[in-house]
Amino acid sequence: MTSVVRFVKETELGSVLGEQATRAMGEAFEAACKDLDEAGQSSVVYEAVAKRIIEIAKSGERDPNQLRERALTAFGQTADTATTA
Repeated sequence: MTSVVRFVKETELGSVLGEQATRAMGEAFEAACKDLDEAGQSSVVYEAVAKRIIEIAKSGERDPNQLRERALTAFGQTADTATTA
């Protein structure tokens, strides 16, 4: 499994978003990965979810639960459907 931090570093957003946002994105991505693991999703989906979490955080969202839910919803899943898919 990869880390959202890798994507943050690749996009050079760490210094722009700050520690709180980076921490929230990490928590959101870890939780989303658990949901995606249970649903047997491919690695491409993980990368897309990580990038979506970053985009949502760029808009100002800092709640890890909201970041996760909004990122999964963007791909037609929620925490509930990801675990039952």
